Amino acid sequence: MKKTYLVPVLGLALFAAGCGNSDNQETEKVEETTTTDDNSMNDDSTMKDDSSGTQDQDMVTENADKDYRFVSLSVEADTADMMDMVDISYDRDNDGTEADYKMDGERSQGNEAMKILDPKLDELNMDANTSNDDAIAEIEKVFDIKDATRLEVEIEFANGTEKEFMK
Repeated sequence: MKKTYLVPVLGLALFAAGCGNSDNQETEKVEETTTTDDNSMNDDSTMKDDSSGTQDQDMVTENADKDYRFVSLSVEADTADMMDMVDISYDRDNDGTEADYKMDGERSQGNEAMKILDPKLDELNMDANTSNDDAIAEIEKVFDIKDATRLEVEIEFANGTEKEFMK
């Protein structure tokens, strides 16, 4: 009778051992995948570090939390003579405040851009109910944009409302 139990027990033992080897191989594969993922994470974090270096150039430290009634503004304009004559961006979020100013070949970023933009952003009188024509006229007046063949404005107000205005 002992021989009768021995065969199924040996069979189960071999089966279990086979399953154990299979698990070890799968574990090794998972570990290899994890290692690969860790390397790609390192690559991603390196890229983030590289991009944050770029962001540092346009980061604002002076008046970074000033309230302009909006948290984001982008203005782009072309004239018949010059594509991208105006490219202005202001963005304030949890990561900080960024500013970039390009107009008539002059370019500034970060605090230098804010020195130019601050009085203009203070003067800007728009809200979520401003019509397209009124918003375009206000942007042209405040930023002294003349003869724009294309003018695009994207703005996010402090209440979260986002608007786009185009000429």
